[in-house]
This record gives sequence, C-alpha cells and structure tokens, in this order.
Amino acid sequence: MFNDVQLQSYALNNYPKNKLKPIGGDKNFTQGPKILIIPGTGLGLSILINGESIATEAGHLNIPHISDEVGYLLEDFKKENKRIATFEDLLSGKGISYIYGFLSQDYDHNYSNEDILNNDKDDPFCDKTKVFLIKIFATFAKYTALIIGSSGGVYLAGSISESLLKDNDFSEFRDIFEKSKKMDKYLSNIPVFLISEKDLGYMGALEVCKNEII
Repeated sequence: MFNDVQLQSYALNNYPKNKLKPIGGDKNFTQGPKILIIPGTGLGLSILINGESIATEAGHLNIPHISDEVGYLLEDFKKENKRIATFEDLLSGKGISYIYGFLSQDYDHNYSNEDILNNDKDDPFCDKTKVFLIKIFATFAKYTALIIGSSGGVYLAGSISESLLKDNDFSEFRDIFEKSKKMDKYLSNIPVFLISEKDLGYMGALEVCKNEII
C-alpha cells in the first residue's frame, strides 16, 4: 500500500528531463534526496532517497510569519478556527476559497477554485489570492527543502501548481524560495521544477512494478 503522493514520487526515478520545466532558470541536476510537493484537496509531500519513496505529513506544519499581509490572514484564521493555520489549511483547494473570502470579505462567494486561479472575470481579489498562495507555496518548499536537505531537487506537480506557476510567476517563486540570510547560497543551488503530467501516479506505479518495490 502506498500513499498517493508517495507513489507518484517513484516516477521521478526515470522521469524525462526534457519534460521538466525549471523554475528560476536552468539548474544542474545534482545528486541527493528529492521532494515532490502536490497541493490539491490536501497538501502532499513525499521524499525520494536512493530510489525509495517515503510518505510524510509535512503539510501539517504550522505556517510561520511570512509577511505582515499574510500575518493578517493567519490572525483571521486563528480567530475563526481557534488554532494556528497549517500549510495544508491554506495551500489546498479549501485554502484557495478561504483566502479569496478573506481578501474580498465575501466568504459566501460563488467562485470555484478554478475561477479564482484562472481569473477569467479579471477580479483583483483573484490576483491577490494567487500572490498570497505563491508566497505560502514558496515558503513551504523552502522550509521543507532545508529540513530534508533536498539537494536533488524540489518537484512541484498537480493542477494547482500548474495554475499558480505561470511563466511570469517563476521569478517571484524563486526569489522567495532562495530568500534566507544564512542559507541563500545553499538554496540557490537547489533546482526546482514544475511537472505538467496527468499520469504521474500511473508512471510511479510502473516504476514500482518494474523494480518490484514492496
């Protein structure tokens, strides 16, 4: 039995390099642990070490102070839910709707998550929601990369990742990911990639069967 994101990370063992989209410019492929992050209904993260995938519950880490603006959002969440927000609370489908509601002060809005991320109606609160999400996403990627020491790269997948990380958002994500007074040089050498792949789980399952991983 495998966690869904755990299974998908096995696909990284032989995933075609030419199908990876580098975030923040081309980086050398280095050896070391890799992490796969997939926000969706929840927030999944798995670690790939020496070809073996490990499931985690990293999405349940509490969100630290990122900026004053995000701080107001976190205060509102704590007031409403009587607890500190985790990364999964906000970097997920339910989080997208909540952030838009906070910014617009319309918690009963009729927008779907797709409406907010695609912003077909040119709503400024949709754009602001994406700004908040990118800040939270890049911070989560940075912290987990430091905790795990993922010198082999950080890989982002899923429809939310694709919708958030349009080409013009890559530099902003990368800047936040590398921002650290002590570890900026280390972080700047960690490659980050976006994976646009609908069959990542199927590819991971093939790797498991091919290598008889049990």
